[in-house]
Amino acid sequence: MYINEAFRGQKTTGQQRYAAEIADRLSEREDFVPLRPSGRFRQSRALSWLWTLGVLPWRARNGVLVSLTSRTPLRHGRHVVVVHDLFVLTNPEWYSRRYVQTHAPLLRSGLRGAEAVIAVSEPVARQVRERNLTKAPIVVAPNAASEHFDGNRTEADTEVLDRLDLRTDGYLLAVGSIEPRKNLDRLVAAYAALPEAVRERVPLVLVGGGSEVFRRVTLDDTLGLRSAGYVSDADLAVLYRRSRGVVFPSLAEGFGLPIVEARRAGASLAVSDIEVFRWIADDEVDYFDPLSEDAIRGALERLIDGQRPGGAGTRERSGRFSWAESAEAVARAAAAVRT
Repeated sequence: MYINEAFRGQKTTGQQRYAAEIADRLSEREDFVPLRPSGRFRQSRALSWLWTLGVLPWRARNGVLVSLTSRTPLRHGRHVVVVHDLFVLTNPEWYSRRYVQTHAPLLRSGLRGAEAVIAVSEPVARQVRERNLTKAPIVVAPNAASEHFDGNRTEADTEVLDRLDLRTDGYLLAVGSIEPRKNLDRLVAAYAALPEAVRERVPLVLVGGGSEVFRRVTLDDTLGLRSAGYVSDADLAVLYRRSRGVVFPSLAEGFGLPIVEARRAGASLAVSDIEVFRWIADDEVDYFDPLSEDAIRGALERLIDGQRPGGAGTRERSGRFSWAESAEAVARAAAAVRT
């Protein structure tokens, strides 16, 4: 059984995080062999894609191939495909035209030809079934929070806060790429509607960056809004656990990794009232209508005022999702294809 590691070297976002965590655990098993671009195929994105579409399926021709991100070959005889979401099919307007033209056919072809499909959440699995995109069995193997999001507040945390000019419990945090689906424009508008004195006292920190694959989103500048860009996992863990609260206003998600990360860090959360977030968090977070700026502003006010679920108690309930268990589910699905 082979692991498609064409994702290695890509910037780490949700899909790459999932792939790395699962691949690292599968690679520890004797029956899995990682395959990744080498030599000149690592020199550019185009050559990496050439390796994925041509070299990879040939090298894995005698076994089962497990693809953990959207970077997959068009076809493979015994393919286990992970699907993170269907947005390139359901909401192509969120992406660049080039991305839709290349990735929509890949997703359709991958699901149609798969011998087993791994969905990162039950809502994604249901969407695949309802659209009749595959005849293969579908297994749910969710994301999880990595261990470095554990831990209590320490003196070392202050170094990160000082570097970003922040103070403990003195800021709100939002984590996500700058893209239409993340709904950051409404979040910023809702935050801008708060009194200036509040925004001066409690800044809103955005962690994440843009990408050419998404339709461009412009965020209005406003008092108190800060962009931290991409940060390391260690810094992100500090930002979660030292925040006043974390807000996640997405219009749609395949999973929602910042929720489980923030919960493991012990943060309080306000999130969109969408199906997958209900599946992840139950009643342990504050839900709001992501289409209503007034509702988002109310959620921000509750986080600032301390009227929010979460805190240290969420850490005790954050063990529902496990990378080890998800990797085991992927391994079982691949073994079933092999037999």
